Amino acid sequence: MLGKLVHRGPDAGASRSGAGWALGARRLAIIDLATGDQPVADESGAVVAVCNGEIYNYQKLREDLLARGHHLRSVGDTEVLVHLWEDYGPEMLQHLRGMFALAVLDSGRQVFFLARDRLGKKPLFWTGEAGGVTFASELKALRLALPPKPALEPGAVGSFLRFGFVPEGQCILAGVHKLPPAHWLSLNLRTGEIREERYWGLKLEPEPRVSFAQAQRELVHLLRESVRLRLRSDVPLGVLLSGGLDSGAVACLAARESASLQAITVAFGGAEEELPLARANATRAGAGLSVVEVRPEEGLGLLPKMAEVFDEPLADPSCIPTYLVAREARRLVKVVLNGDGGDEGLAGYRRFLAARLSGLPGARRWGPAAARLLPGVPAAWRERLVEGLRSGADPYLTWGPVKLTRAETASLLGGEGGSDAVPRAEGSDPVNRMRAQEIEFFLPGDLLVKMDRATMANSLEARSPFLDHELLERAATFPPSLLLRGWKTKAVLRAATAGLLPEEVRRAPKRGFEVPLASWLAGPWAGEVETVLADPAAAIRGVLAGDGLVQWRSWAQHPDRERGARAVYALLTLEHWLRRWG
Repeated sequence: MLGKLVHRGPDAGASRSGAGWALGARRLAIIDLATGDQPVADESGAVVAVCNGEIYNYQKLREDLLARGHHLRSVGDTEVLVHLWEDYGPEMLQHLRGMFALAVLDSGRQVFFLARDRLGKKPLFWTGEAGGVTFASELKALRLALPPKPALEPGAVGSFLRFGFVPEGQCILAGVHKLPPAHWLSLNLRTGEIREERYWGLKLEPEPRVSFAQAQRELVHLLRESVRLRLRSDVPLGVLLSGGLDSGAVACLAARESASLQAITVAFGGAEEELPLARANATRAGAGLSVVEVRPEEGLGLLPKMAEVFDEPLADPSCIPTYLVAREARRLVKVVLNGDGGDEGLAGYRRFLAARLSGLPGARRWGPAAARLLPGVPAAWRERLVEGLRSGADPYLTWGPVKLTRAETASLLGGEGGSDAVPRAEGSDPVNRMRAQEIEFFLPGDLLVKMDRATMANSLEARSPFLDHELLERAATFPPSLLLRGWKTKAVLRAATAGLLPEEVRRAPKRGFEVPLASWLAGPWAGEVETVLADPAAAIRGVLAGDGLVQWRSWAQHPDRERGARAVYALLTLEHWLRRWG
């Protein structure tokens, strides 16, 4: 299994075993290059641990352990876990600040323990019944413990078509589980009992007395601290940079702590309106900037590679530029910071404005007329907003990143419309409900999968300062009125970065590594689209109904052309995934 994960850790690999158990790990050496190999054991060998990720507060934890009489032989972060387990057991997770998927074998207590970080930045798949568990960071490794042709999970296929990803709580392969974010799992080695428990949850409880100025000060303070923690590295470090607020703020704060910073960004040929803003961010940070141009022909040629990298299908077209920018970054550095999490935690997507509008008194009556007056909004999105306000449906299912409707999914699955797997969020405020759905559903299902697999495929570590759990916990107390002001999203961050970021960046609408998908599908990719949707021999015909596929040949006439393009991209993604793994 370790042989399938060399890309995640090309610097070293080892395993350790005992009566009825074995643990193994590959290592991407970032901290403690000389003595940080895994697995790591205590002095007696009774407690053994492996960890994928980074524990950013390990130095403080190490000092505390030494003060309590523990003996540590390395100066890295994984050995800290062994001794924390000795003192706290599962409660040790409350002390960790970082990204991790970890395993502990305690032969004294006869317990095997798995845990995943609070947001799900690092993946953890497992399979097994009472009496045994097999786990891995990626499906391609875990497949070695499965039958040669594992069955697909029908509900997961439906969810993929609806949302473009397989949500937490589901897996594309039957009999395989993902340990959810902020959960641990234990196996009693005596009885075979498996137990799973949640250890953290984000409470969106606004404090009405928090002022706009106070929120700005606290946000900058916490973000600066988060960036500083994530700059700890014994190898070169850079930043994945767009022309946006989030990665720009991270880059500029990192530049204040680091003597030299390398930034990497993307451009899409003619659609380069993002590039001048990325250059402005890099100039303000004093960072060198490497630009990766993403051509449609190269993107088409990468579809089989995307199926290999994302061994559970992911129909996010920005996977392509993310993979290419990670490949370029690895040529220059070994660790990158990014801006992931800012939009989810601080209400950065345009759909948050729709959610706020839907929560106003009488919105179903007067909202459609008001929506048609919104400035700077694409016509197709405005019509989606109008229809959603009329229907009163769940804002996330109406304006979120849905690829196919239930009816469209049903036509492809032969009558079954797929699952609305979005978790039901509590509370009366629709903006906060959507924030919860973004953080619990979209973030771990799409964005963090994209970043982890694209970077790890290139042996590159990615760190996300906006996803520090202490920062998120404080941001969760900011009322929506501080996040959305007028028709501006992320208002508190825009204001807080005055003087830090260029003005043109602070005023610009959200973009990111956005692929001009519709023009690619209608142009250089048209032949591939026709092959997948019309060829009777296409692999996708073994899973989906042919009549349902044929209707998507006219996707360009879809009332919402961009959503039609996303739906077709999901079908292309599934076709290439089935060719590789089905």
